Amino acid sequence: MAGGVPVFVALDPPHWTLDPNKLMKSITGRTKAIVLNSPQNPTGKVFTKDELEIIAGICRARDCLAITDEVYEHITFDNEKHISLASFPGMQERTIITSSLSKTFSVTAIVLYILCSTRFSILVLVTGAGWRVGWAIAPAFIASAIRNIHDYEAKRDYIVKLLAGVGFKIQFKPQGSFFLFAEIPENCPLSDLEYVKELIQQAGVVAVPGRGFFHTNLSLKKSSEVDHSYQKRYIRFAFCKSNATLAAAAQKLLHSKGLTQA
Repeated sequence: MAGGVPVFVALDPPHWTLDPNKLMKSITGRTKAIVLNSPQNPTGKVFTKDELEIIAGICRARDCLAITDEVYEHITFDNEKHISLASFPGMQERTIITSSLSKTFSVTAIVLYILCSTRFSILVLVTGAGWRVGWAIAPAFIASAIRNIHDYEAKRDYIVKLLAGVGFKIQFKPQGSFFLFAEIPENCPLSDLEYVKELIQQAGVVAVPGRGFFHTNLSLKKSSEVDHSYQKRYIRFAFCKSNATLAAAAQKLLHSKGLTQA
């Protein structure tokens, strides 16, 4: 980002909680912005009000910008509510919000993003397949439709039950987005990358290795002393599919249970 150097703050598994001490240690006099994704890809975590207040407090104290990825803001489960960082006192003028019409309206083949900031007026970035359309303010009929987006909760419950049934460890049930971050069966020695390859070859089911979502700050002291092996034990599944597709994938997984004992 314009020559900036990212400093990553790892969330703590299995529930992907934010450690305030880790966050504070990552902040220096050179920190210009905090980037936050909630609801989160790949874990499905929705940051709590307390966690967001900690982040907001740092931004206010350090006069930092907050750049938030809120593209799954309307896809939450179990009565969880997405809270925008911009809604906290003193944060509206220092928050740049990224949203996505393509995620909200389930047209992910067309990339439609909206960036909003009171400090920088309204920035609109919209890309598509050969055409561009931008909204500065959503008309009422579109805004009301957003509040009635497809309910993915049943699909989430279906895939959680399916994966748990074939040995995956599901210690954190997604609170939002349409992704599930599942831990490889405990008795399986394969890494995430190896497991995904086997999953494609044996079952024809495609998932994403989890290691690509983790980052290690090698420049930080004692980072080499931390056990990062868990980062090769997670796989991301997407459940934004038709019921027929999910059912077909379920049958393939059930007939490939040997993977749980590979």
